Amino acid sequence: MNIFNTTKQYLQERQTRSVSILHVAIIVLISSQLIVSNFMAFSDTGDLSSNTIEFYGTWLHIITGLFLIPVAITFLIVELRRHSLKHFFPYLYGEFTQLGGDIKHLLKFKLPEASDYGIAGSIQGLGLGALFLVLFTGLLWFITWNANLSWSHDIEDVHKLLTGLVQAYMIGHGVMGVLHIFVYSKSLKGG
Repeated sequence: MNIFNTTKQYLQERQTRSVSILHVAIIVLISSQLIVSNFMAFSDTGDLSSNTIEFYGTWLHIITGLFLIPVAITFLIVELRRHSLKHFFPYLYGEFTQLGGDIKHLLKFKLPEASDYGIAGSIQGLGLGALFLVLFTGLLWFITWNANLSWSHDIEDVHKLLTGLVQAYMIGHGVMGVLHIFVYSKSLKGG
């Protein structure tokens, strides 16, 4: 079985079709945001760069960012219908039992299965939190930039800072996903 079929099978066993579609849409949109952000520029007065690539890169970033907001909200609603808020933030509810068990598994170099109130849900909660912070600051930056407010540069700085959280989450989430699929593929082969 090739890696694409194994990955597809792994995801189908663990996610509904709607979650998978939204998951892929968010991955593609965030990845494009990160790439396109390298082709954005503003003048010292806050105007868009007159450079063609930077001009269109900036607008592409803005448009995909605005499109990402309803996609992310839909994903959040779908996930909250499947799981409670406690699933994503068990530590806020004083629930540490499953987290402790998952950490013990990790310390033994074993990947814990996703379970209620465990590390997988907690990390997903942190990722959702980071995503919504970036979306909120991006939208706020867009609004303040359009209103020509002097403090829009401060919002831009906060937005860029928070983007690092999403980048770190995508790398960590991606690496853990690859590890889980690798372990899953070995289990299919009986090893």
